[in-house]
Amino acid sequence: MSRTFIGDLLIFLSLVVASLAEEKLTNTLFLDDGSVFQVNLTSLHDYSPYTKRIAIEANSTATFNVTNVSSSASFIIFQIHIYVYNVTLSYDKDNLDKNSNRSVFGSNVGLFSKVTTNVVTPLYVKNDNVHRVEALLVAIAYNDRSPIPGGCNMEFNTEIAPYTMVQTGDAMITVDVQPASVPFNSVQPSCEKDVVPVEMYHMFLTGWDFSVDSYFTAIISMLTVMDIEENGMQVTSSNVFSPMRRVFSAYTGIGSVYVAVATYGNYSAAYVPAFSYACHPIVDPDSCKILPDFLSNFVCVLCFIVGLLLLYHKFQFDVIIPTFFVGSVIGYAALGTIGSLVMGVSFILMWITSLYIPILNRLTLNLTLGWFFGCVVYFSSPESFTIFQNNWLFWIFFVIFNLGIALIMILLSDFASFITCAIFSSFMIILSLDYWIGSTLKYIIINFTRRIAVEGFNLAIIEHPTQTKDICLIVLWICLAVYHFFKQRAIYLIKKRNNDNRASPFEAAAENSPLLS
Repeated sequence: MSRTFIGDLLIFLSLVVASLAEEKLTNTLFLDDGSVFQVNLTSLHDYSPYTKRIAIEANSTATFNVTNVSSSASFIIFQIHIYVYNVTLSYDKDNLDKNSNRSVFGSNVGLFSKVTTNVVTPLYVKNDNVHRVEALLVAIAYNDRSPIPGGCNMEFNTEIAPYTMVQTGDAMITVDVQPASVPFNSVQPSCEKDVVPVEMYHMFLTGWDFSVDSYFTAIISMLTVMDIEENGMQVTSSNVFSPMRRVFSAYTGIGSVYVAVATYGNYSAAYVPAFSYACHPIVDPDSCKILPDFLSNFVCVLCFIVGLLLLYHKFQFDVIIPTFFVGSVIGYAALGTIGSLVMGVSFILMWITSLYIPILNRLTLNLTLGWFFGCVVYFSSPESFTIFQNNWLFWIFFVIFNLGIALIMILLSDFASFITCAIFSSFMIILSLDYWIGSTLKYIIINFTRRIAVEGFNLAIIEHPTQTKDICLIVLWICLAVYHFFKQRAIYLIKKRNNDNRASPFEAAAENSPLLS
């Protein structure tokens, strides 16, 4: 009886899942070569965009006829967003096969279309890939008082460029847009006299979520100005380069949406949002691997094992770990993998030498803690704290902060060593877990090495997502550090008490004998 009920329940759930999948499939419009799709925009507004999931077959060209545009609309931003791959969007069919000022190529592209008396406005999309691509078709209408995104274009191909250009590197993601123009009807105004403010926003996805649905959901949530302000985080412009550019630290495997908003008076218009995973999960899966080879995986496992052993080892051994850790990180940033080992060993030798000078020995150990706290402060600094973009000010702050922490810890005597070793030993465990589960705490160290080794990284916005995995690891880190601290403190107090109680028979006899015989 129970088996029959369970079997029927499983069949029912399977049918429900299948029906949902079929419904999702039927909601996607499939287009082959030569297909024509009518985009009816009768009730279109800037706060309610037109969206449609489509799939374009391999080596196919599709035509989209924009019709029935609302009479209140002055212009339309027509967009197409492709999952992972690139397509060409063009005003003309003849410009699909060449680089021109009438077409744009990419995965998040869009074109400006001024509403005219024409009944139909055709736009063309070509998929040059050898397989079908999934896409999101978007159209947003704006009235004649809204600014024109990319209306003062000076660098991109098309005359008006409402789209966003993203360049993804190993360490940084560069996002560029073109200046907006004030509203225009019959005559385009001067871009030199009328400057339209443009603000940039971005939004993180859940880490290591490469699903198609999550990709399109993120894009949809950043289409209108209202949604952008609600879901995105505003990014402060740099004082060093163009206000149309933002540079972000690359967090591999974490999807990000980037979009700009132009505002003129009480009216705003959104640019075409762009997307990046800081890697290429489908085209080049290896680019998304944080630990790409056997050696890096072996070092990660070794780091985890050493961290666990230090939780149960005596205090004298783990004082070496902070010094070696800091030396290895600095060596890796400056010299590479082999250099990190050499630098780590050199730091240990320097620390051993300092054993003969107690105050220097404590200062060396405490400097490692100051360095680590400095990395945490840099990692946690808000994107609006642009003072860190100046290299001189950053390194002066870092050195003063490092020395300040070290001097304060010297006042705590032996307990400073307990704190330093507890933090580093527990972080070795957390760092390994971070690499395996894909959180962002590893970038406490990575961002510092990038600051040393990557040119221009001082201008990067290092704001990072704090997600459930990060919070869990932080809680575990605190618990491990507290456990390690009290364990070493207990060992220290026991040894100190034993040393105080230990005395030889000759010392006892000497203490009990009279001073004068």
